[in-house]
Amino acid sequence: MATAREIALKILYETEAKDAYLNIVFAKTMRSSGLPPIERALVKELTVGVMKHKITLDYAIAKFSSVRLKKISPYILNILRLGIYQLHFMDKIPASAAVNESVKLAKKYGHRASAGFVNALLKRIAAESLLPIPKRSASEAAYLSIKYSHPEELCQWYMDTFGDERAEELLAKNNEKPPICARVNCLKTNREELIERLKDEGISAEASHLTDCGILISEGNIEATDSYRKGLLSVQGVSSQLAALVLFPKAGETVLDLCAAPGGKTAHLAELMGNEGRIFAADLYEHRLQTVRQNAERLGISILSAAQGDATVEKPEWLELADKILLDVPCSGLGIIRRKPDIRYKAGLVDFDEIIRIQKNILNICSKYLKIEGELVYSTCTVNPQENMGVVEEFLKEHPEFVLVPMGNEHIDSALCEEMEKGYITLYPEEEADGFFICKMKRRG
Repeated sequence: MATAREIALKILYETEAKDAYLNIVFAKTMRSSGLPPIERALVKELTVGVMKHKITLDYAIAKFSSVRLKKISPYILNILRLGIYQLHFMDKIPASAAVNESVKLAKKYGHRASAGFVNALLKRIAAESLLPIPKRSASEAAYLSIKYSHPEELCQWYMDTFGDERAEELLAKNNEKPPICARVNCLKTNREELIERLKDEGISAEASHLTDCGILISEGNIEATDSYRKGLLSVQGVSSQLAALVLFPKAGETVLDLCAAPGGKTAHLAELMGNEGRIFAADLYEHRLQTVRQNAERLGISILSAAQGDATVEKPEWLELADKILLDVPCSGLGIIRRKPDIRYKAGLVDFDEIIRIQKNILNICSKYLKIEGELVYSTCTVNPQENMGVVEEFLKEHPEFVLVPMGNEHIDSALCEEMEKGYITLYPEEEADGFFICKMKRRG
């Protein structure tokens, strides 16, 4: 059986070679790995850690290597990244183990000289107390790029958008470990009972202060619990919980969720409705809707109908059908980089024109499905103002029958409700929250 480090190497290689998403490659690989939980955790730490710090790691390799980065084979380059990550970012792994295991992998995945090259370079870096970074005076964007491992053009975008000081804060937040959050299924239990039950299952949990359904997990594998299997909870970030809570559909209403997969918000809507009414969920890809349906079945939800559909194509049968609509539209994902670190490396990430065009199209078309006096929530998982209020402001100018409405209610933290009075809010990746934008509009007669 392959070791955790070898599996991590294969995941990193496949993610880069196929320009795939790390979380998808990781999940697929784990299904057939046969690794025990502690080894699976090591694979996740290694793959996510290397992806998060890849630019920083490559800068160190370039400083200590006599071979140019482009001349190093992809396998050997990833072995070096894994080795350096263990040496400088993981306290519990001895330097000797990090070097020796990397050399073993180099013998298997490289030519004869590769092992010696890896051994010499890692020993030199192991002797350094800190990894090298460029001087700040040369270029602020270049300095931030190496220090926080974000492409230089992305660092420049953060600086242009938020100013230098706030940009550095956000780049640093993107490298922090994200909180593990869950949402209680109010159809089956309540938060207090669930927290006590999870403690009996070896899960350290506490209540979120932002929502009345949120739970923060500090220790334990939540998806391996009996509580999860029985549908007492869903794994979902607190910011995502706010989208459904802001829309707050009532029992008996007709609700559309038109960018639904993977279905966390869809299920939350059904729970808030007491599983009474109708929810039509649509997503562009049929295979992604399988997760929506499976999730609904696990949670005991029966009012959900999920079908493939393109939100950019008008459906005449849905005109003025819905009491409430949730549009969690495709976006750049800049608010969830700490959860999906490979997002930062996607080509053309700061070229927002096409994604904004799609967002505007979805909002324009899907707003027609709302009844008079109905309410619509537009949300994204990005902190980019152009994709957020930029889209909303243009929509409101073109559709005067829509107006912003206050979003707070008794299920949301009171301080947050005050911020929501204006009808929109941008959350940033700090503490419990992920980067998220939520806006609520009402269609007047």
